[in-house]
Amino acid sequence: MTKPTTDSTEAGQAHAEPDFLKVAGLHAGYGQARVLQGLDFSVARGEVCAILGPNGAGKTTTLRALCGMVRGRGSVMLNGTELLGRSPEQTARLGVAHVPEGRGTFNDLTVEENLRIGAHVRTGRWRRGSAERAAVAADLERIYDYFPKLRQRSRQAAGSLSGGEQQMLAIGRALMLRPALLLLDEPSLGLAPLVTRELFEIVRAVNEEERTTVVVVEQNAQLALDVAHRAHVLEAGRLVLSGPSREIREDGQVAEVYLGVSVRSRKDGGAP
Repeated sequence: MTKPTTDSTEAGQAHAEPDFLKVAGLHAGYGQARVLQGLDFSVARGEVCAILGPNGAGKTTTLRALCGMVRGRGSVMLNGTELLGRSPEQTARLGVAHVPEGRGTFNDLTVEENLRIGAHVRTGRWRRGSAERAAVAADLERIYDYFPKLRQRSRQAAGSLSGGEQQMLAIGRALMLRPALLLLDEPSLGLAPLVTRELFEIVRAVNEEERTTVVVVEQNAQLALDVAHRAHVLEAGRLVLSGPSREIREDGQVAEVYLGVSVRSRKDGGAP
């Protein structure tokens, strides 16, 4: 396994809590099918971490294990609290927001009603006092500032939105939880390149402005590496490469293991 050394310039700021999320010996799967084969990695507070790898590598299962959607064994510690063994609702109350592949919006509800569900998950209450109502209103304004298109469509049914707008809504609803950890599963799936780039720039802004820790699974490796501070590459449920994004980008092993393109073919002008 290649373990590049930490590059402080690539990571942006120095992270005072390198083990904010600490995964140790994580095994998980579905029924008798074992997918994850003992993952070990850490994510610092305020860091964007990309999980990369080919189809079937275990990327989505990793996120599902972190948020409680699938059972796992080993250890997943978030800021000193064990997450394994908890339900998705319990992990959400601990500050974990998961945006699954496929978005999962409530199509018959309006944009604003979808966003308010995020606040309900955080507080566990639909009926709120004046202070809580003011806090939810402030959170809505915060989300609309990140996603102006959602403000324009706040009274529109979520099912009538474009694919890109529905992904914005899914991320916005997750941010209504005020998460300590944001998990994004294939946010670019089915979206045009310009929309994808816009989404990733918003994710970068959320990370920088709110210091939200982000773990993103993404097939577009180059785009994910542009935004992430660090990356971990999976193959067949095992970690095969880990380090700062710049070093991962420049390491030919990513091309060999993940992209399926040899370094020689790239140097010879072969198609990536």
